[in-house]
Amino acid sequence: MQKDPAHPEPLRPLDCADAVLEVMPAVMDALRAAMRQQVGDPLSVPQFRCLSFIARHPGSSVSTVAAFLGVTLPTASAMVDRLAKAGAVAPSVAAADRRRTELHATESGLAQVRQIQGGARDEFARALATCSPQELQQLHAGLGVLRRAFPPA
Repeated sequence: MQKDPAHPEPLRPLDCADAVLEVMPAVMDALRAAMRQQVGDPLSVPQFRCLSFIARHPGSSVSTVAAFLGVTLPTASAMVDRLAKAGAVAPSVAAADRRRTELHATESGLAQVRQIQGGARDEFARALATCSPQELQQLHAGLGVLRRAFPPA
């Protein structure tokens, strides 16, 4: 039986999963490159990832930072200590459990995150400037689908 080009078969979730898995590594590579370009001297990329996580998850612990980064507890602790010494993170004793330290980004740390993310956003906008308005609309709609399918934790 011949396929009718006027009535293509509907896409299956597996087809879309394959397409996402195909394109995401290139998108993540571009994101990492844009972040590296913006981070510069004050922070390493891992330190930025740590600071960004703490900014998005105020009150998190060193162990949750370690789990997010995929590093050992001593590595995460050293990274948090460097960020605290630089004035980007403020550790404090948790009120509910005095054995637990909570981490919060300082105003200076939040400003660094905003500056780096803004620069990376500008890099992405330059890359997307080659797209037509229709392609941008389709991309935006597709990202909405991904947001619904994969809500933030």
